Amino acid sequence: SAPPPQTGVATLAKAVLAIADKPFPMRFSGPGADMLKSLAPHASPTVKMAAANTWLFSPLLVKETARTPAGAAMLHTTIAPTMLKGSPKENVLPQDAEAWINYRIAPGDTSADVMARAKRAVGDLPVKLAWVKTPDEPSKVSSTSSEGWKTLSALAGDESKAPVAPALMTAASDSRYMGPIADDIYRFQPLLLSVKDTEMIHGTNEHMTLANVERMVRFYQRLVETAAK
Repeated sequence: SAPPPQTGVATLAKAVLAIADKPFPMRFSGPGADMLKSLAPHASPTVKMAAANTWLFSPLLVKETARTPAGAAMLHTTIAPTMLKGSPKENVLPQDAEAWINYRIAPGDTSADVMARAKRAVGDLPVKLAWVKTPDEPSKVSSTSSEGWKTLSALAGDESKAPVAPALMTAASDSRYMGPIADDIYRFQPLLLSVKDTEMIHGTNEHMTLANVERMVRFYQRLVETAAK
């Protein structure tokens, strides 16, 4: 074969890397910041001091939180190339090459921000950027002063015997369809998971233990009974 100096696959690879290598900046705001502030009273004196003086220590808090992928995802819009499509055979140049990139848009950003940033990243590379489907904008941040939150957090603390804090759900769920009719949506499951357990989510051997199933049934029963009083 006589491949051209720049193949479609090579151009696509450059575009994907250009986008992935320009992540959204992390910021100490929104649900991620609220979580850290809520947990600070139960943390070390150093963390307490930093959380009480975010005007000075927010860069340090961001750095420490971002040490894990789960922590980093709480602080910015995430970029994850997930699928590539090219030639059906190893010895045939593809007529077209495609890539899919998954974004989880953080509160404070919009789909327009995402597209604009991606276009700036690829520059003058001969690629076309488009949404596969109409993107979902970030959900409204739910209140932590409502009666619903007070009931949920009280039961969660009683069940887990651990501090309770709001957090950013970094996955998509059908709860977004409740947005037009609900003032607040709390995406909470009373599961006990180790850090290693979280690696199986959307991965190999994804499962739930019977103990967690029982825990969920018991918790939701108490939640309904308490809310109905």
